[in-house]
Amino acid sequence: MNAVFSDIGKAIRWSVSLGNKFIRVVPGTTLFAVICSVLSQFFLLTGFLLPLKVVLLLGSDSVPAYFPPVFHDFGRDGLVLVLSVASVGFYMLHLLTAKLVDKAAFSASNRLLARSRKMAIFENQQEIASKGYQRYSQSLAAVSFVSLCLVVMAVFYVKLAVVIVAYVVACLMSVGLLSSLSKAFEERLHRKLGSISKTLGSVGFLVMFAFIVFDHLYGSAPGIIISVVSLLLGRQAFGRMTNLVKDIQGLYAQRAQLAALFFHGHIFLHRPKGLDKGIWGLIEPGIRDEWLGRLLKEASGCENPEFNVEWFDLGLPDVLCYQVSVVTAEGERLFLVKVFNANRFAWAKHEATLLAGQRGLPAVPCVSLTMVQGLPCHVFDITGLVQCGKSETGKGLPGFRRTLSAHVPSDELTSLYLRSHPQVWQRVESHSIQRMGLLLGAKADTALIERFLAVIPAIKDRLKALPPAFSAPDIRVGMLWKDSSGNTLLAHWAVWNIEPLGTKLPLGDDEGNSFAELLRELRQERADVAGLEPHHVRLAAIFSEFEFRLTRGRYLEAYALVSSLLIEYERV
Repeated sequence: MNAVFSDIGKAIRWSVSLGNKFIRVVPGTTLFAVICSVLSQFFLLTGFLLPLKVVLLLGSDSVPAYFPPVFHDFGRDGLVLVLSVASVGFYMLHLLTAKLVDKAAFSASNRLLARSRKMAIFENQQEIASKGYQRYSQSLAAVSFVSLCLVVMAVFYVKLAVVIVAYVVACLMSVGLLSSLSKAFEERLHRKLGSISKTLGSVGFLVMFAFIVFDHLYGSAPGIIISVVSLLLGRQAFGRMTNLVKDIQGLYAQRAQLAALFFHGHIFLHRPKGLDKGIWGLIEPGIRDEWLGRLLKEASGCENPEFNVEWFDLGLPDVLCYQVSVVTAEGERLFLVKVFNANRFAWAKHEATLLAGQRGLPAVPCVSLTMVQGLPCHVFDITGLVQCGKSETGKGLPGFRRTLSAHVPSDELTSLYLRSHPQVWQRVESHSIQRMGLLLGAKADTALIERFLAVIPAIKDRLKALPPAFSAPDIRVGMLWKDSSGNTLLAHWAVWNIEPLGTKLPLGDDEGNSFAELLRELRQERADVAGLEPHHVRLAAIFSEFEFRLTRGRYLEAYALVSSLLIEYERV
């Protein structure tokens, strides 16, 4: 419980220190923003209350007695018209004051940034500064609004004010108690604080409504008008308290950026969100051996496996990899264990989708796709395999790509991929080529680019007609292994594509001889390449390289391929 209240205290203290900075530098703007925020909420509340009054008037023959005497002079129809116009007016005032808050936040953030006298620190810093100031002004306005609501209730309906305060205190105590008793609840609280506070606010409104009904039936409640107004005030108060929690959480989450922007003596140091979370919470030897033991028990079939662990350098961020040797009754077995961090779930899912959906790939045998403390974990059997070194990786990569091209993607996997990812011919648009020509100016042949643009639709049709093939564009040292038969296998499939045959293949300088050799090999494995010529495959290879250079702004290098593309297109 102490930990939760300590975190709350830290967040509030940070918000107060930030507010002191705002009030010192832009006191008038801050006061103006807070007043406009409070007025905006009252205008919104009134704009919602008046239509209820209109509906009540429409259901009666005359002005009800509970309306003040001054309203009776308008008559029923006149009062309906007046209240309807007033409702629209109050809503327009709500929009106006909200817009004024936005403008005040933008103006104040500019003055604060100018006062700090710092150069550009990171992208979108103006937006971060403006949003940070707006969150602070909204949180201060929320505190003021909730306080005013409670004061009004304390004057006209004191029992309801006590119920609301008691409910908020009970929620704080319950959250603190549950956090101290359950680690899972504490982690969920940190991850989904906004949704939890929203749920508690909704429950609070129901509690308040139930109390009002009970008080009218069995207690001594005030008049119906006071009860209705109190109900609306309470609903808005719970909504403001929910937003207050979100705003303070947002300010505290961005404290490093905001401190660097607004405080003269602070610099921005990017720190990981948690050194003991994600994969980093799994590397301590005692914890590591515990979860590895559970994995290896399933992978090796041994009840209590004895194993030796060594970190494996896969050359990738946020992927924890171990090479583990296990002593079994049949002898020593080797496993490669990969754990993907929380920000690499897409990598893990991409790899798991391929390994589970395509048989016969040149892949290191995968023996388990599981989870370790909520993180994806993939286990591979590397018994009898030899890792390829740097030079061997470079030599074996072309052969591996040819072997991979020989595997026909399954219909189900192809359909799944095409629904999720654009093809290479879909990623090149005519306007991108036109921009390239405008940028290059005299360095490019305008007639050549126009000719290229004219045949782009036909080139795309040619590529679209090519059979699909796998490609693995991001293969690094340490990912390739060889078995006893000399076959090259890949141990990391987080990045793979299904593209037209020839995509991502190296161009070479042999005028298509390598593509002719590739097709000769593929015809022995794939029936769908029987009618293809080397120029078809080379066209896809050149076009994919053109797309790669164009999308990365390497326009001169992309333009250098235009002539080759036209030549291959004419040959096709």
